[in-house]
Amino acid sequence: MEPLNANFRVVIVGGSVAGLTLAHCLLRNNIDFVVLESHAEIAPQVGASIGILPNGARIIDQLGIYDDVLDAVEPLRRAFTWSDAATCITDTDSPLTLHNRHGYPTAFLDRQILLAILYEHLKDGRARVLVNKKVTKVEHLAQKVVVHCADDSIYEGDVVVGADGVRSTVREQMWRYMESQGLGEEALQERSLMTSEYDCVFGISTATPGLTPGEVHRTFAEGYSLLTIIGKEGRVFWFFFTKMSQKYATSDIPRYSQNDIDDHVTPYLQKPITQDVAFVEVYQRAIVRTFVALEEAVYQRWSLDRYVCIGDSAHKMTPNLGQGGNSAIESAASLANSLSALVHGSRKTIIGVKDIHHCLQQWEYGRRKRVEDIAHSAHKLTRLEALAGTKQKLIGLYLLPYLTSYLIDISSATIVEAAKLDCEPLPLKSLQCSMPYKGVESHSVNKEDQRWNRILSTAPLLGCYYAAQATMGTLLTQVKPLMVPLLMQGTWTASNGESLSLHRPVYHLPPLDNLLRPFITCFLPSISGSDPQSRLQMLSFMTDLGPVYGIWLLESYRQAHSWREILLPVTFGIAFQLKGIGKLAPIYYALEHIRTPLSKLRSGSKYQVESEVSSSLLAAMLAGYYVPTFANFLAPAVESRRWYNAVWQLFPVIIPVLQGSVGLLGKGRSKRPEPPEQARKNMRTVRYAYRTFALVSGLTFIYARLSVPAGVSFASVFLPGLRGHLEPVTSFTGGIARFLQYDELISMASGFAWLALKFRELRQAGAQFSWWKAIGGLLGTTCTFGPGAAFALGWGWREEILNRMA
Repeated sequence: MEPLNANFRVVIVGGSVAGLTLAHCLLRNNIDFVVLESHAEIAPQVGASIGILPNGARIIDQLGIYDDVLDAVEPLRRAFTWSDAATCITDTDSPLTLHNRHGYPTAFLDRQILLAILYEHLKDGRARVLVNKKVTKVEHLAQKVVVHCADDSIYEGDVVVGADGVRSTVREQMWRYMESQGLGEEALQERSLMTSEYDCVFGISTATPGLTPGEVHRTFAEGYSLLTIIGKEGRVFWFFFTKMSQKYATSDIPRYSQNDIDDHVTPYLQKPITQDVAFVEVYQRAIVRTFVALEEAVYQRWSLDRYVCIGDSAHKMTPNLGQGGNSAIESAASLANSLSALVHGSRKTIIGVKDIHHCLQQWEYGRRKRVEDIAHSAHKLTRLEALAGTKQKLIGLYLLPYLTSYLIDISSATIVEAAKLDCEPLPLKSLQCSMPYKGVESHSVNKEDQRWNRILSTAPLLGCYYAAQATMGTLLTQVKPLMVPLLMQGTWTASNGESLSLHRPVYHLPPLDNLLRPFITCFLPSISGSDPQSRLQMLSFMTDLGPVYGIWLLESYRQAHSWREILLPVTFGIAFQLKGIGKLAPIYYALEHIRTPLSKLRSGSKYQVESEVSSSLLAAMLAGYYVPTFANFLAPAVESRRWYNAVWQLFPVIIPVLQGSVGLLGKGRSKRPEPPEQARKNMRTVRYAYRTFALVSGLTFIYARLSVPAGVSFASVFLPGLRGHLEPVTSFTGGIARFLQYDELISMASGFAWLALKFRELRQAGAQFSWWKAIGGLLGTTCTFGPGAAFALGWGWREEILNRMA
């Protein structure tokens, strides 16, 4: 049975990538159309190329033509960035990473070839694609649009779509229609919206010695840049960008001819594409070349009543990012989705202009934010590559090697939000990739993302926080009056008779000395040997604190997070040094759990920590944490131990600084392994980290347990007793010992509660393990090797499960 609106027709002006993609999408939705192309042929060779990125490739695959596209390309595998002096800035496998994450390679081909593929696959629909149809006028009538061509032919439809490029006739006609509707001021603003600040000579060359298929090279230089992509059989697609002498408004944007190209390019012919290949080598092998100004504009209005614009006529962006054509493909598919919903979902026999206008406005509203963000990214990349300012020079020449993962993640975040064609099933390639597109994740994973459920699930951590307030807070209230006389007296006498001046500066920074003096004093009974039982408890506690803070940092270093995430553990680390980790750890764990659902880590390699980061963290922990920790107890003089404790107090800041420094020194310019090997390397170094944390804590715990004095129970050294916080504090030493017992007990209990929440997420996502074995293993490891080792190994087990699930 035919739909009520079987006569609904779309007039597409422009046989562009956007226009022909829309024709395919309308054909799949059983909507009538006609394509009017002004040129004499659908696929002329004008020297243009197009990059097909995963967000565009998925739609092309839905249309059943991706295999033909793939046959015509050489998937990109390696990306280089070069300076003006032919110095290699970056050498990465980012194209392979994106391929693995999203199911489709990044690939370039002649625009002419893509147009020919799109046209041929229309099959019987090719009869609706007409050439030599230059549109001169569009009449917007109450019941239809009438499109007039230069050959006096006329085509009627319900909607006219401008897929006719940056100087769109349809857009011009829409502006005139706006003026007739009392929107003259808005039309005037739109007419002057486009600007141009850069120009480009682009072309296609034959195979060039020294350039390998599957590689892309970018040259960053002040005032200009080069983009060179080597495709199938060595075919070279190249772009030479230069900054113009001024920023041009719409009416003043220059036009160039073939005669301008040689004079413009000649001063740059010896500039590097690679260390061994100059631009001249590619230029002299050019098959075709074109010189254009690069316009930029995302128009405020894409549609009005029966008018609608897609592709460059709606959102023109610079080509540096390669998303112009892919955004046009997305806009075509999403527009077809909206028109299909209108045509096949309406019960009216005739769809009126108000219904069409509302449909197109809703489509435009849904697309605008995404396109604006992509266009802005292209805008910034153009200026970054041309080192347009101090910020761009700093990033492009010095920081770029350290931003590679961040930039890949930004690209992935853009790709996974891509539009699709609703009437066709998702292709297998898009379902088998490691980073799901939006809407592909399972119901169980989506369910765990519900914020309120996550907040409610942190109730055990809230209980730990109140336990800390009730116990540690009560003890601290009783200990403070006993500490004040000690600090006023200014002297501490150790069990070996060594006397310390508490007023002697340690940091030689009065504010820091005054702030941390009471906290260093609290450690003196343990590290000086005055309280042998507290010494054993504190030695084990401090080594257990290493895995906790190390894992907090590892959590912040995951690829799912930006660099700002490190502020969370650092801030809480500083706070717990002043207030006690027992009070702060439950809050940290609750915030981390609420902010980082499992689904955020399951996309591709988001859960991973780069091997360079985890290895540099391990080095920083050994030097910045464990050395000062053991020196607290092993240094020969009590004064030296106090100095090491002063250093230890600063570890929440020292360790990230050390890690960053070691990471920068070790951050390589060396070639990264292939993505699967890199993933294995990342996991291998994480294993080194958590196993080292567990080993140090476990051995220390065993030593402490074996060193308990005769006649003293092991439990009394480590546990404060059920009512320990209610018993009166009679001495500073005894009160601090009990406070630190509660500090360790509650902080580790909250850590285990957090791990339980994380394992619960894994079970909800389909991971298979026994809760009884997990609980038994945790208790057995805690009793044998201590809570720090159990926490580290428990976290490590979770990482292994995450790795297997990925």
